[in-house]
Amino acid sequence: MRKTILFVLGMMLMAGGFTGCKYFRPLDGPGMERDSTDIAADDSMALKAKEDIAVLIKELYAAASQNAGDIDQRFACHAWRDTVAAVEKKDANLQEIGFFNDDYWTMMQDSNPSDLEARDIKFEHLDVKKGTALVDYMLYSSVQTVHQKFRFCREDGDWRIHDIIRFYSDPDGKEATFSFMETMQNYLE
Repeated sequence: MRKTILFVLGMMLMAGGFTGCKYFRPLDGPGMERDSTDIAADDSMALKAKEDIAVLIKELYAAASQNAGDIDQRFACHAWRDTVAAVEKKDANLQEIGFFNDDYWTMMQDSNPSDLEARDIKFEHLDVKKGTALVDYMLYSSVQTVHQKFRFCREDGDWRIHDIIRFYSDPDGKEATFSFMETMQNYLE
């Protein structure tokens, strides 16, 4: 009997019954079986999303290096653009500098240098199905180096920037972050 069980298990292995082509993934729900073609499709979609997002970041900074005026329209989501518009409306009649003291895309106060380049792009989060991503990168130029993150969403079929997360040194000299979207919303309240 024992030899028969080993023989059957051996045959199943040879036939591909336990080769790992199917497995259970808790993220898809209990008992949801996925085969290798589903996994390959997900991997392919994730790879395409990463490529699309990296290209978008590079295009954004190519436009910023030319001081293009339509960056928000081309690269940001509706929620970002609406929030920026509300902040600018609130600040329209101020005598002093309002909420924005620099170009929030580049952290430059005057015109942007022509050598802006996003490097060291790292994906901290990517969920293609939900249409969300968080990307860390360094923005290099001859003027300064800026460490930022972009939070992305899929909107109208395209990846769009939903938030800029900026790094800065806190009073203790430690690296800290703040969300532009959250800070703008708090400013408007």
